Amino acid sequence: MTNVRELSASFNDWEMRYILESLQREMERLKKINAESEDEDEAADAGNDFLELSGLFDSLAAKAVEVFGEQILDFSNALV
Repeated sequence: MTNVRELSASFNDWEMRYILESLQREMERLKKINAESEDEDEAADAGNDFLELSGLFDSLAAKAVEVFGEQILDFSNALV
């Protein structure tokens, strides 16, 4: 049996925006690896990691929208 540990934390709006944007960028990177890699293991690992991060992103985004509103998901003004 796995012992699941849990961490609770609080973030202000700009911290949460950075976290969400970072997750989104990592998901895009993993999706690209999954689609373009010629190595089956690498593609499969990237696909699995994408699914895990996607669930985390969705969960955090839903909670962040409740607290900060829909604008928390607007990354258009972020620095490139």
